[in-house]
Amino acid sequence: MRTIRGRIFIALIIVMIFSVFTSVYMVDRLVDGMLMDQARNQLHIQMEKGIQIIEGGDPEDLSSDDLELRFRDRMYYADFFILNKEDKIIAAGDDEMIGRTAHISMGRQDHFFELNQEKMMYTHQNLKNGLRIIVYTPMDILNQVSDRILHISIRSVIISFVVIFIVGLWLVWNTTRPLMKLKEAVSRFEPSYRGARMPKGDDTEIGQLMNTFHTMSERIRLHHQQQTEFLQNISHELRTPLMSIQGYAEAIKDQVVSVEKGVEVVSTESKRLIQLVDKLLQLTRLETLDEVWKMTHVDLKELIEQAVQLLGPAASERQVKIEMHAAAMELAIPAEQIFQLTINFLQNAVRYAATEVVVTMEQTPSGFCIIVDDDGPGVPIAERQSVFERNYIGEAGVTGIGLAICKHIADKLQTKVECLESPNGGARFTFEYNIK
Repeated sequence: MRTIRGRIFIALIIVMIFSVFTSVYMVDRLVDGMLMDQARNQLHIQMEKGIQIIEGGDPEDLSSDDLELRFRDRMYYADFFILNKEDKIIAAGDDEMIGRTAHISMGRQDHFFELNQEKMMYTHQNLKNGLRIIVYTPMDILNQVSDRILHISIRSVIISFVVIFIVGLWLVWNTTRPLMKLKEAVSRFEPSYRGARMPKGDDTEIGQLMNTFHTMSERIRLHHQQQTEFLQNISHELRTPLMSIQGYAEAIKDQVVSVEKGVEVVSTESKRLIQLVDKLLQLTRLETLDEVWKMTHVDLKELIEQAVQLLGPAASERQVKIEMHAAAMELAIPAEQIFQLTINFLQNAVRYAATEVVVTMEQTPSGFCIIVDDDGPGVPIAERQSVFERNYIGEAGVTGIGLAICKHIADKLQTKVECLESPNGGARFTFEYNIK
């Protein structure tokens, strides 16, 4: 079977069959060993009993009825015969055996011999006048007791096997059922369809797996929703300059506005459109390409000064002053990316500042930190994590791409950007870089 349920089921059956055969074999060996030991002890006890009877009278006073064997509260019998020096039987529990010759080993250990085609277990002892007594019992008695115990053990093992099999089957079913539900939910999952949800699990390993899929599906839905909102926002932002260009082009054609004014508007909106497309390309490149950024040895103060000069005209147009506090610091960094991050920080600050933007570069024990403060309205605490998302556009925002680019740059540099409250009353954006 190819399914997990089938494999676990087959593995359970194989393990249980192996366990049953192993248990039965071990029980059989254990029972045989215990019965053999018990039989030896019983024969030795009956041997001593028989010797006491003989020594107190005559060998003919001993009979088979005097020799009793007890196994598992059941009474059996032992038999005997006495040999003289010529190995002839002079007394026996069975009178028909008297006069026969029996060659029995008299070693230290107990032995077995055949009598009337039956296997006997015996023990022996020397008597006075060169006589020897042999006490024996048929092995069939031991086999009967062993079979009885083995049958009981087999029934117990089979009952245990059935119980364990039912419990195991229930466990397999309940273990794999959540996986089947998860499989069905995954097969039906669509990010744009809000009706189908991933099932939630419990605290077990499979439940944790289901919860992981549930969390992952929610992230996918959120990402899909953000993608949709982002495309809607970008479509709106692209549509605005295109409509302006189309409108003024038709106005020039119809001689509604002067060529000079129309060309100026078309040129302005075209630049805005190009900037928007450039940011989209840059964001897409950051998300899709795993390129190695070039490390350049630069003076960090000069890099920040260039960014401030580049944003100077836009700040002057809004009557916003940009202040810079930075000391010379030369080091090898991905200058192009950090310059782009600083530009985006400053663009965002100039857009929202009331009168002033302050950019600060501080040296840290492991690198440096760039801080941009403004005196604008600030960012609410609940939205400070969202400002770095692609679909987030503030009241004065344009595309919602700039800060998303900053976040991607920071992630690839394995550092962080943060949005905090500025001492100037507005927002503070920080970027901390650790030199590796």
